[in-house]
Amino acid sequence: MSLASQKKQQNIAEYILFVWQMEDLVRAMYFDMEAITEFVKNFTPDEVTFQDELTWFKNLIRSMKSERVEQRGHISEVHELIFELNYLHNTMINIVKDKAYIDSYNIAQPNIQDYLQRSDGKSTNDIETCMTALYGLLVLRLKKEPVSDETVSAIQTFSQLLARLSDHYKKMKTGELNFSLN
Repeated sequence: MSLASQKKQQNIAEYILFVWQMEDLVRAMYFDMEAITEFVKNFTPDEVTFQDELTWFKNLIRSMKSERVEQRGHISEVHELIFELNYLHNTMINIVKDKAYIDSYNIAQPNIQDYLQRSDGKSTNDIETCMTALYGLLVLRLKKEPVSDETVSAIQTFSQLLARLSDHYKKMKTGELNFSLN
């Protein structure tokens, strides 16, 4: 099983961030399968794992090319997952009325609004906003750019919200989360 598949099963938010990172990696390598093969080879302990990872990258590249996101953007699977997460987010707030989840959202919400204003409102929903901010922080850290304590604190509220949402998502997918309102 590929690392991506493991992440998808364990934590959907981490999976989305991972896919975004791998999309950027593939772009940085100019879709060069030889370079990607060498990269994968360096991070796989055995032949079976190597083949799983290589297959995952080939499928990612195929999706990126067929969906025409070679330069920027994300594959449709990611958009669908964010839509699904946002639907679950709204369900947890408006239908299930999960107090712990609502509390996490209420803490993150002012930071979400602030981030939306700073990013010209490019995100389509609160969950996408949180994901974009987390990815932005990841990129800044990879570039060893300075990040203010205020930004780290704000993004931590996104991380906590997404962790809770990812847990609900996993439970929903495994049938542990019951939406019965009777």
